[in-house]
Amino acid sequence: MAMNVGGPRDGAIADINVTPMADVMIVLLIIFMVATPVLVGAPVRLPRAAHRVEEKGERLEVVVRVDGAVAAGGLTFSGADALSEWISARRSVGADSVVLVQADRGVAYGAVARVLAACRRAGVEEIALAAERRAGSSRSPP
Repeated sequence: MAMNVGGPRDGAIADINVTPMADVMIVLLIIFMVATPVLVGAPVRLPRAAHRVEEKGERLEVVVRVDGAVAAGGLTFSGADALSEWISARRSVGADSVVLVQADRGVAYGAVARVLAACRRAGVEEIALAAERRAGSSRSPP
């Protein structure tokens, strides 16, 4: 980019002013940073936890709804036995070694226990329980 240091300016300015475009991009970036955590939430109301440890990586998310319905991978299962068979079939092809159970805070403990037992019967060694972080808790993952 050349700069005209002196002399009269008779013609049109040929330089592109990118400042307004940069301002718009920064505002859009901030909007997306604020909106993304709100849009990507759990499909059920999770119980609250004082301390959380977040696991990263590949995982299978199993959802237990307040009416006791169990869903995973976009499918709804009739019971814990059907879920166990489906997870066993997935594990035989080497998919998802970690299962994340997202249970609604209003669901009975027995329904969650049946899902946990089904995951164990399917051979899953690592099971995580999802929880909503309580406001004011600031423990970072170890």
